[in-house]
Formats: sequence, structure tokens, C-alpha cells
Amino acid sequence: MSSPAVTPVASPSADMADLAGAVRLSAGGRLPTIASSRPELTPRLAPGKSADQLPELLAALHSLCSQAHRLTARRAVAAARDRLTDLDLSAEAQALRLATARDQLLRIVHDWPRQLPGATPRGLSDAARDAASALLLRSCPLWRNEWTAEERLADLPDWLAHALLGQPVAQWLEAHDADPQRWAMTWARDQAAAAKPPLMARLLASQLDGPAPADALIAPAITPALPASDDAAGQAQLRRLGACLVSEPGFWAAPHLNGAIPDTGPWSRHHGAQGNIDSAWARLVARAADLLRLAGPEGGQCLNRGARTLSPGEGIAWTEMARGLLIHWVKLDATGQTVEACRVLAPTEWNFHPRGVLAQALAGLSARPAEERRLAAQRLAVAFDPCVAFSIVDRLDAAKEGPADA
Repeated sequence: MSSPAVTPVASPSADMADLAGAVRLSAGGRLPTIASSRPELTPRLAPGKSADQLPELLAALHSLCSQAHRLTARRAVAAARDRLTDLDLSAEAQALRLATARDQLLRIVHDWPRQLPGATPRGLSDAARDAASALLLRSCPLWRNEWTAEERLADLPDWLAHALLGQPVAQWLEAHDADPQRWAMTWARDQAAAAKPPLMARLLASQLDGPAPADALIAPAITPALPASDDAAGQAQLRRLGACLVSEPGFWAAPHLNGAIPDTGPWSRHHGAQGNIDSAWARLVARAADLLRLAGPEGGQCLNRGARTLSPGEGIAWTEMARGLLIHWVKLDATGQTVEACRVLAPTEWNFHPRGVLAQALAGLSARPAEERRLAAQRLAVAFDPCVAFSIVDRLDAAKEGPADA
């Protein structure tokens, strides 16, 4: 059979080393519709390393979400040593909030204009678009490294109001929370019609027009949700996930939870304030709202995190980060100084599971025309937010070409 045509999609990680891997999405066709070449590096590189060095090793291996991995590994090691009380969890919460806000802002300002179909205004060159994004990010207080974390976060709401929203953050969130199903859509369309629309409104409104609009790309959330709580049920689920990471070959690449494959992301938190998450559009709005909540006065309480000692020398830690729930499991030697084994379960493996929510949404594109399938697959992928480069293959078009000449 002829090789299917692949559409490469620009990604913040597209120029990373091959070690990062990539995902390939099939626009239409039967499951599985997602294939990943992401390698499992942690179990090969962590054993034998100093436990004190593990946080920096995992941060280096996962550079796009380095701070979340650093903090999670630090907690996992402390849990394995049964020394969680030694950690400054207040400072960690501030560091995680700052890093997550930066990650979300990068997705919106840097990635959305490059990756979302129709997000770049007509007539604007790629170079001009990228230059405008870089200039805007340089003006953001989150990148003022000479400031303290407290100063950067304190200045963030005013910057967001002027640079992205055209109105106060609290006002936007109040209106969104009052009507999470419809208000953002009305706001985006109304504001995008202005002479100088706010960036957030223009980006969101661009996904409501043309073929395969984001609100028509159905991708309903699947329950049960991933555990991110410290109650008995959450602890039991985390222990099961830790056991599966250790005992099931390939679990890290195709995880499951009680037979289901839930997705995870900014739409999974905030206690239902996001409304019904059932489309690519709802996930894009949830990411925008998550950034604004992180900037608000309750921003320090947005991200659940924790750790537990499972047995002597064995610990598990979890962190809600920009892309969803991150889990680290670690086993130390008898001295507590050396890593015997380590496993990582990242949000991408849930969201880009070959039979997960996104995979099912991609399979559902089969009845659409070819160009709509490509646009829809691209919008869906960006909404679920991979941390590696991705490409799109139209399996149906390839099948129509028939077998290749012998």
C-alpha cells in the first residue's frame, strides 16, 4: 500500500533531540489512532544514580515541564526516605504555581498562533507572528528573573488584563464561572469583532469559524478521573498505579485506571467550575481559565500535589501541572542514598493513549471530508497538548490509493 501523506505540525519541541520522541495521529480510521515513539528513559538512566541528583536528572529529561518533574521527584525521594517533613512545601507551592502559569502562557501565546488552524491573521508572515509572540512574552513579569516569585505573580493579573483580556482577570473569571458553557464563546466572538481585539479573544474566536470548528469536535471526558487527592480512595488508586508501573510491562506507555483511560489536564481540576468538558473548544477555554486562576488570589490552591511512603525505601509523589497529573515512583537502596528503580507516568501518556479520549475523537472523524479531517485532528491535538512534536497522517486517503505496485 502507498505510504500515507503526513502533515508535520510545528511544535515547541520539534527541534528537540530524537530522545524526546514524537506522536503520530491518524485522522479517521479504526483504533488505535495514535502511535508514539516516546522512549522510556527513566528506568534506564535513573538506577545507580544518587537519590539527591534524581530531581535534576528528571528535570533534564523532561525539559518542557522541568520544574514540575524536579519538584515531584524531590517529594518522591523524600517519601522514600520517610522525610517529607524536611521539605519546604510552602515554597514549593509558589514555585509550582509560577512554573505552571509560565507553561500555560507559553501554550497560549507561543504555541496557539503557530499550531491552531486559522489562529494567525491573514497576511501576517510566520516570522512576524513569532516575533510578536516573543515580544509579548518578554514583557511578561513571569520572565523577570531579577524579581522574586512573589513580585512576578503579584504583577501577573494586571499584565494579563492588558496583554490578553482587555478586562480585569477577576471580571473575566466571574462571568465564565457564572456560565461556563456559553459565556467564553459569546465573549470571544464579540471581542474579536473590535478594531483591536484582545489576543485571547482573537485566538479563541478563530477556532469557532471555518471547517471543523473546535466546538463541534466532540471529545467527552471519561470517568473516573485520575486521583489527585489525599483521601483514602485517592491514596488507594495511587498505590495501584504505582504497583502497575512496577509490575506491568509497558504500563507507562498505555496506562489504565480500573479498566478506563481517563484524560487529564487543566479541565480536570477546579471542582467542576469548567462546566461540561466535551469538546476541543471546552479544553482550550479550560486552559485559558486555568492560567487566569493561577494569577488570581487563590492561585496557590489550584494545583494539588502530595507524596506518600509506600514501604521502607519506596515512595510515590504526584503533582497537578500544566498538562495534567504527573506521577513519580521511586525505590531507593537500603542506605537511602542510591536509586534502585524509578518510574514516571506523565500526562501525555493518558491524553495520547492509543485508545483514549483523543484517540476515539480522531477515529470519529472518518465521515468528514479529507481537509476537514486534517484541520480537526490538528485542533484536537493542540487542545490535548502533547509535550513532544506531533504529525498527522490521513489513513483513509492512503487506503483509497490502493496497494502500491509490486
